[in-house]
Amino acid sequence: MKWALALIASVAGCGLGTDVPEQPLPFSHAVHVGRHAIACVDCHAGAARGVEAGLPPIGACLRCHMQPQGDPASGRDEVVRRRAAEGGQFRWVQVTRNPGHVYFSHRAHVTFADMPCTDCHGDVATWAEPPRSVARDLVDMDACMDCHRERGASNECQTCHR
Repeated sequence: MKWALALIASVAGCGLGTDVPEQPLPFSHAVHVGRHAIACVDCHAGAARGVEAGLPPIGACLRCHMQPQGDPASGRDEVVRRRAAEGGQFRWVQVTRNPGHVYFSHRAHVTFADMPCTDCHGDVATWAEPPRSVARDLVDMDACMDCHRERGASNECQTCHR
């Protein structure tokens, strides 16, 4: 019985099987990454420099959206500016989270191993909206171990488990 509760707790910690609440702004990776070729690290700066990729603050959106974009302007710029002017809390909803005992460093994968984001996240340039559920490969130990094996990276337990 204890193992069943531990399994449920670990799956709940990953966000598997949960519906993601609505994001604070409508967002399309297809427009930003696909059409405008904005690099992942332009918004997710931590991917190259830190353990976590991080989710961008609204200030990152304002770098482009202080002025209307497109011809004709879509009106979404106004939504971004209005949301920023309202102040208060602004947080994107994180979809994927590894359990606390799993260590994953974006920097190790993106900068040191020189892996493109698409290797794990797929072709985000086709996403018309943020993900609404966990990409199982991002929290699946077998998928990680297969990738490590293919690239000659260590599969020793302490590499990813702390």
